[in-house]
Amino acid sequence: MHSHYFPDKYYNLLKKYNITHPDNVYVPQWTIEDHLSKMEKANIIYTALSITSPFFNFVDPSEIAQAVRECNEEGSQLAEENPEKIGILASLPLPNVQASIDEIEYCSKHLNIKGFALPTHASGIYMGNPDLDPVMKALDDIGAVVTLHPTSPAIVIENVNETLPIPLFEFYVDTARAILNMVYRKIFDRFPNICFVMPHGGGCFTTMVERLSSGAGAELDIKGNMKKMYFDLAGSPLPLHLPMLLEIVGVEKLVYGVDFPYPSLEAGIAHGNKLDSCDLLTEEQRKMIYVENAKKLLSL
Repeated sequence: MHSHYFPDKYYNLLKKYNITHPDNVYVPQWTIEDHLSKMEKANIIYTALSITSPFFNFVDPSEIAQAVRECNEEGSQLAEENPEKIGILASLPLPNVQASIDEIEYCSKHLNIKGFALPTHASGIYMGNPDLDPVMKALDDIGAVVTLHPTSPAIVIENVNETLPIPLFEFYVDTARAILNMVYRKIFDRFPNICFVMPHGGGCFTTMVERLSSGAGAELDIKGNMKKMYFDLAGSPLPLHLPMLLEIVGVEKLVYGVDFPYPSLEAGIAHGNKLDSCDLLTEEQRKMIYVENAKKLLSL
């Protein structure tokens, strides 16, 4: 449920805008053939693909709607060519509200997609911002599956961790920032038909549950809101995230993810081996996380 693709249209955008090291990391050399080959070697039977950070935050506002449309159409074609193995989570031209609503309608009616993938923020407009409520309403109306994924925070503090890869720390923090804003704005209460899947076990949000639930945060009902979300297990779910998520949301709300193509094949397999061998899960629970929960989400 957490894996990425780079359609040719997106590579062309990165080149056009001279984006060579987004988030202080490299741009992977991705092909569908290589992805399918690695899936087979890692015993992955199906993968939901999405475009990842920097999403379309770098694209000129006058071009973003067309750029997103072309990438979604290319992704849909990949899904049609590999229906038993590939599902596409479409992008939206955020923060353009009307263009995003139009894209939701177009994708739902004309493209082969399984849901939508949203960034933690789009050009500084964070998920949960009231300006995006019409987009949430459009997604809620169709009961969409929506994955969240971090990107570089809207404001990067100067002279702090300057050369570190931004995903190392800031992605987890920005995930927490976005999820908390969504809780604060009551997104999960007001748009209950959206099936949100949160990345990397919820990032810092999950590890801050007790802090966020105390004092001034007591009225936020953090754990109650978490029960309305799904969480993928990409990143480093052991030893902290997995036991907390099992306790708070239960195994029914957990799905597998690796974050391909960023980890190597060997690292991806090692990630799975840790979950295979941990004593927190029964074989039945592993099957739910690895297969059954995602099949239900994606109507497979």
